[in-house]
Amino acid sequence: MAPMNARPKSRRIVRGVSATLAAALLGGGLWWWLQEAPGRAMVAAARPPAPNLGAWAPELQRRFAAAAGGSVGALGELSRLYHANGFLREATRCYEGLEKLEPAEPRWLHRHATILAGYGEAEPALARWQRVVALAPDYLPARLRRGDLLLKSNRRDEAAAAYAQVLQRNAREPYALLGLARLAFEEGRWEESRTRLEQVVELTNYALGYDLIVTVYEHFGQHEQAVAIRRRAKASGAYRDPADPWMDELIEVCFDPYRLSLTAGVMARTGDPAGAMRLLERAIALAPEKVEARFQLAGVHAARGDAPNAMAQLERCTTLAPDFPDAWAHWSALLAQTGDRAGAERTLAAGLKNCPQSPGLHLMRARQLRQTGRAAEAIGAYRTAIRHRANEAEAYVELATLLIGLDRTAEALALVQQALDVEPGEPVALGIMAFSAISAGDEAGARRWLQQVFNQPRVPREQLEQLLAAYRGQFGHPFR
Repeated sequence: MAPMNARPKSRRIVRGVSATLAAALLGGGLWWWLQEAPGRAMVAAARPPAPNLGAWAPELQRRFAAAAGGSVGALGELSRLYHANGFLREATRCYEGLEKLEPAEPRWLHRHATILAGYGEAEPALARWQRVVALAPDYLPARLRRGDLLLKSNRRDEAAAAYAQVLQRNAREPYALLGLARLAFEEGRWEESRTRLEQVVELTNYALGYDLIVTVYEHFGQHEQAVAIRRRAKASGAYRDPADPWMDELIEVCFDPYRLSLTAGVMARTGDPAGAMRLLERAIALAPEKVEARFQLAGVHAARGDAPNAMAQLERCTTLAPDFPDAWAHWSALLAQTGDRAGAERTLAAGLKNCPQSPGLHLMRARQLRQTGRAAEAIGAYRTAIRHRANEAEAYVELATLLIGLDRTAEALALVQQALDVEPGEPVALGIMAFSAISAGDEAGARRWLQQVFNQPRVPREQLEQLLAAYRGQFGHPFR
């Protein structure tokens, strides 16, 4: 027979085990809370006050709401949304928190540094890029950005070292070569500058280093090489940053049509029309009533030879903004290119009706009339274009060439001089004045105009050779 106190003893054992388990669970929960609470507090402290998003796309508002959690991942997503859409101060606050929460993650440091550098805060940006280099030594965009900022800060030896370290990992990195070439150029080390710049222009097909190498060749007396480069390449006037995947990926969470259009323009110019189209279609979806992205998309379609889609976008532009003359002009031009001359004329006429003050449309009308032999009407259209835009040379020069064909030379030369008054280096105008002086037997005048032609890189080589041949035939000796 079992003892009478067996059941109470078993209950005491169960209660003891339960108490032990509860204590363990409580202790584990306490441990978890002690570990997680500071991190959650840091995330909360790093979250900036939410901006007013009332005018932004619903999808962006949804994404901001989804990033409202207290985790580090949510804060990282929030930083991307802020940065991609131009909320730079809010993004900066997120990055400051993320750098403490995830000190071994180089992306936060890199993105933060780009913002600081843009604000002119060189030292904190450089300090962060130095940490990025330590954490991700093979990520060359960070090394390049650091080198460029050191060069801009006149820390030349450090900049040279930064570029050299890039070349140790990739000996053909054009931006690093360009950085060292700039240093050599500015310090008068001409031979080194020439060697590096020749590498740069070869690697980039003159997209980089064009301006500097012309100056270097002229320093060495290599005038023919300098002129040849001027004639084959046109400086864009805009320096393009190297590819930077950690920054470039932010565009995927951008909901600003203007920023999307800017990035699409860069992509189209650098050989990624498909990427440009994708961004422009997103911009159109975000702001379907705006014409800028549609017009840009039409240009990408046209560049790819897709006239129907280009014209569809241009037609939509004229519906949304009938007073937007560029859409009418490009639509008419595409119709003419596809052989629909009647459609081109109708479209241009509609454009002029809606945009009667547009000099570009009047210039197009003048060209149409000229091509169909209606010279008197073309002259009137050219003069209207000049009246609406007197500070550009194009209409003056075209009207002058029409008048020369009609033996109204004195009138034409007066217009050419007007063209040169508003645009002194206009290449066709220079050529006309040089040929006129040669034809008149005015050697001094011919030499003066030919020298200007020779110094103008936009003059086509064939035109220059024709003028030099005419000079030799007229005066019996070559132009020197």
